[in-house]
Amino acid sequence: MIFAAACIAAVVLFLERVERGTPCGKVSPLSVTRQSARKEAPGKALTLKTPAREAAEPAAPTAGQQGQPIAVIIDDIGFDLRIVEELAGIPAPIAFAVLPHTPHAVEAARFLHAAGKEILLHLPMEPRSYPEESPGAGALMVDMDERQIRRQLRENLTAVPYVSGVNNHMGSRFMEDEARLTLVMEELKKRGLYFVDSRTTPDSRGSEAANRTGVRFAARSLFIDRVPGYAAAMENLTGPSRRGGENGKPVLMIGHPYPETVRALRDALPRWQAEGVRLVALKTFFRISAEENRNALAASDKASGRKERVR
Repeated sequence: MIFAAACIAAVVLFLERVERGTPCGKVSPLSVTRQSARKEAPGKALTLKTPAREAAEPAAPTAGQQGQPIAVIIDDIGFDLRIVEELAGIPAPIAFAVLPHTPHAVEAARFLHAAGKEILLHLPMEPRSYPEESPGAGALMVDMDERQIRRQLRENLTAVPYVSGVNNHMGSRFMEDEARLTLVMEELKKRGLYFVDSRTTPDSRGSEAANRTGVRFAARSLFIDRVPGYAAAMENLTGPSRRGGENGKPVLMIGHPYPETVRALRDALPRWQAEGVRLVALKTFFRISAEENRNALAASDKASGRKERVR
């Protein structure tokens, strides 16, 4: 009996060691999984359902065709996974801008990528209100030198996987500094990434810096939820502000992961469909905008030629 008890005790000790870690100091896969879950999702755990990959976007209208193209970006992703799952469930090619170094930046980016969504790095930049308002971890500041700006940008790009472009978070001061913005654009050019100007300042030099370096560029037309609440969001999505584009020109909207914004987006989709409005992917938005710019330039050159002949 003593021998049997000793055997039982040995088995129990062995099983406990397997649960805690293998005898050679290696951690068991089960232990790694539990530790990762605690580290990545503090508080209530959330198991994201594997999303169905978004279907290919139907052919979007080109410039001059009927139907106003609209692109939508949702900023400030990385804090709340539940709202990410809800937004990803909207059957539309919405793009998502993920803040680096947030608790769920990597997990959100992986989930959204699996759902076929386009992902941007939501790049923190110094605002005029600093230090009263902080842009958060990884921010680019105007007192940084070239080496610091390039290094911080690279760290931020590494912190968010699957990005195809960048837009600014805050940045009303940094976006007015063309020299420093040019450094940012040079790094984006190397990686084939585009830049979307959130237009947090009317004196932004984003367009100039992008043109200088040959980076694809677009600028925000309006914020969906600058004024919080469902009613304000719906007004921006479906009212005169949205229709303000001349001749159905493309509109680029930016919103935030608020429940009221999510509800407004869902409710706006059938109204857009009835009006012939098309919610398009950012890549389509860039193509349509480029085509419109070429057509406008050609029209301008043609008009200039007519004036020369008149003289």
